[in-house]
Amino acid sequence: MRTTTRMFAAAAVLLSACGTTHEIGGGVTTATTSGATTTCTSAPSTTTGASTTAPVTTAPATTAPATTTATVPATTVPHTVAPTVPATTVPHTVAPTVPATTVPHTVAPTVPPTTGPHAGQPSKVVWQLPTSQLVVAITFDAGSDLGFTNAVLDTLRDKGVHATFGITGAWAAAHPDAVRRMVAEGHQVMNHSYSHRSFTGASAANPLLTAADRQADLAKAEATLGALIGCSTMPFWRPPYGDTDASVLADVGAAGYRYTIMWTVDSGGWKGLPADEIVNRVTSKATPGAILAFHVGSASQDSAALARIIDQLRGDGYAFVTLAGAYGQ
Repeated sequence: MRTTTRMFAAAAVLLSACGTTHEIGGGVTTATTSGATTTCTSAPSTTTGASTTAPVTTAPATTAPATTTATVPATTVPHTVAPTVPATTVPHTVAPTVPATTVPHTVAPTVPPTTGPHAGQPSKVVWQLPTSQLVVAITFDAGSDLGFTNAVLDTLRDKGVHATFGITGAWAAAHPDAVRRMVAEGHQVMNHSYSHRSFTGASAANPLLTAADRQADLAKAEATLGALIGCSTMPFWRPPYGDTDASVLADVGAAGYRYTIMWTVDSGGWKGLPADEIVNRVTSKATPGAILAFHVGSASQDSAALARIIDQLRGDGYAFVTLAGAYGQ
């Protein structure tokens, strides 16, 4: 009996001396065994002597670290806060520069130069350029169909000649690409009214236009042409059918058109003359400062005659100018 009692006492002493210290994967664990708290410090390889014999491999010490050492995930907080606040999204919506380039194209053509020294004066009729030099101005009217417009432009390009095109607003609205090509290739565009109505009623069946009608027609053509060419057609215009009188000159002069452009030589192509006759007619009547009038429409053979006219006049010593070039505009 005494022997048994001593054996139990020795076992108790051994258990209290050994404790329950365990090293688990370098973590720090605490376990409570029968009210006694034991602490395992994870100082690597600082396991003390007898504690490594670990006769007590109690399961509780292995369950505690799974809840204590596994995720101390304070790292989840910065992942929701850290995503850099992309302040870059603000300038991207503010920075795109507002393209004010579209404004001048619609505004500029409507600024009539009526405040200069010629403001309020009647428009001046021009039949011939004021020069004695061997120069002529080639002009084309465009008011019916597209006709031979591209062929005319091809010839002018190939010959290195710039011309002046009198265009109606309605024609420009129907053939905007042709107008853009004219300007892109260095040609001048002048106002030829919007609808090609006679401003006096002399050559067409339309009634006599009032001053307000005339100026509204010119303004509508100016707005249409100006939007395509990026500038004003002023101060040049050509009256439909060449119809004009003192009242017309007063009205268009007040609208800002200082020069009413007529012609020195009419090719007659619009009358159906053949190309050979057009060549002879134009070259024989050309004089220094002459304004030559042609048409782009399909009813005229002016396009077929143009290259020969240019070659012959050049051979006679003539050069070619636009109206704006002749007047220093």
